[in-house]
Amino acid sequence: MRGKARGTAVSALLLGLSLAFAGLSAAAAAEPSLSGNFLPAVIATSEPHRNALVDLIRGKPGLPAWVRNMVSRDRYVALASSRVEVEGRAMQLFAACQPGNCAESAIRLLFTEDGKRVVMRIADLKLGTVVLGEPSPEELAVLAAQ
Repeated sequence: MRGKARGTAVSALLLGLSLAFAGLSAAAAAEPSLSGNFLPAVIATSEPHRNALVDLIRGKPGLPAWVRNMVSRDRYVALASSRVEVEGRAMQLFAACQPGNCAESAIRLLFTEDGKRVVMRIADLKLGTVVLGEPSPEELAVLAAQ
């Protein structure tokens, strides 16, 4: 009898652990992660992110071609996003650069958690440093950090 009771207790424990982990997974799935995402995928799947980026770069003369076209063509090197805290708010930081020319033409973008606002810092050898979107001093510090 002891063996059967122990087996039942172990089964109940495993079932409880499985349900607990399932609950954690569901909670994590309901809350999108701000880290580990790639800009081309986010632009393709999130209308707020795409619209914010389009509005940010539309009509800005002199931007590098790869930046102007980044919404319609993912011909750039993009690193996984990271979650950062700025002024007590969670934000999503992306970095990208021109393929084969990362040292000379790169950007950093900082999106609000909902993707509806974005600020950008472009560091380009020919263009210099350009900041778009009127970042706060704290946001600018995050964009400028390397």
